[in-house]
Order: sequence, then C-alpha cells, then structure tokens
Amino acid sequence: MDFNLPDIDGIETTRRLKAVASSADIPVIMITGQSGKELVVDSLKAGASDFLVKPFDKSTLQTKMQKLLGS
Repeated sequence: MDFNLPDIDGIETTRRLKAVASSADIPVIMITGQSGKELVVDSLKAGASDFLVKPFDKSTLQTKMQKLLGS
C-alpha cells in the first residue's frame, strides 16, 4: 500500500480494508518515501503488517511478502 494516494492516504485505505470482514486478513505492507516514526506507528495501528521506505531493494520486499504469506 502506498502512503500517497490521490483521494485518501494509505493509512485510511488500510483502516477501511481492515474494517471489512472479507478483507481484514489481507496483509498490508505500507510503502512510502517517508520514514517518520509517527507515520510508521499510525500505519501499524491502522492494520499494516509491515513498512518499507522507498527506495527499497526488491529482495527486501520479497522477503517481507514471503514472511507474511507463509511461503
């Protein structure tokens, strides 16, 4: 989930995704160019499973995805 979205930010989108029973179990990795502690904390409180700061290494994203998906 990108933090910077056109209409609502990624935190609010994640919050809404997690509020719906059919999508609540979908793991969300927040991706942003910002790394402020408050943004990380707010993302995790909204239901994000993990956090990545751009630019990031492709293998780091793959490792996080495998961990979250149990692969």
